[in-house]
Amino acid sequence: MSKQEHINYLMGIGISDVDADTVYDCIATREVCTWTSVDAVPDDTEQKVNEYLKPYGLELKIIPVGASGRYIWEVKKTRA
Repeated sequence: MSKQEHINYLMGIGISDVDADTVYDCIATREVCTWTSVDAVPDDTEQKVNEYLKPYGLELKIIPVGASGRYIWEVKKTRA
């Protein structure tokens, strides 16, 4: 699957292009990634992205930062 196909799929889940691009970078490198975003996050995003990341041995946690409208995104390797 190409980078653009990954990004298009992730954007279809409802996340922004910037967040989708960063999630793709985590998939491509299989590394831990953490970033802050101000883009809206639909309620079921974490679950849907985790289903997508599972075959890559990665998992996502989205942490809202108070009432600031910011979110911390963390992609980590799953425990084996």
